[in-house]
Amino acid sequence: MTPPLADVAALEQRLGRELVGEERVQAEAALADASALVRAYGDAWLDPGRAPAVAVAITLAAAERRVRNPEGYRSEQQGAYQYQLPASLPIGVGLTDGEARMLRAAVGAAGVFSVPVESLGGSL
Repeated sequence: MTPPLADVAALEQRLGRELVGEERVQAEAALADASALVRAYGDAWLDPGRAPAVAVAITLAAAERRVRNPEGYRSEQQGAYQYQLPASLPIGVGLTDGEARMLRAAVGAAGVFSVPVESLGGSL
């Protein structure tokens, strides 16, 4: 198995707290899952030390999302208090469209993209 692109210590720095017990085990799984997704969009990076900083940062961001919200809740409410995550934010270790684009750019991947074109009242 390929080692994760980031370690639990780096994730703990982002979270500002130590992960212990079951939460640490879940964090390790989140880092492994996030690393697999990052590699799928970028490169194999068999040696995590050779992965670009953007790949490591995206791995940590995705794993952090999972650790902070392991149940995948989009919103919560208690009395007058309500909190809601944007619908565009992935749940779990999913990557945002922007993160996927950054990874493809990091490896020089190019592709065909469609761009919507709107008429400003005249004919094209």
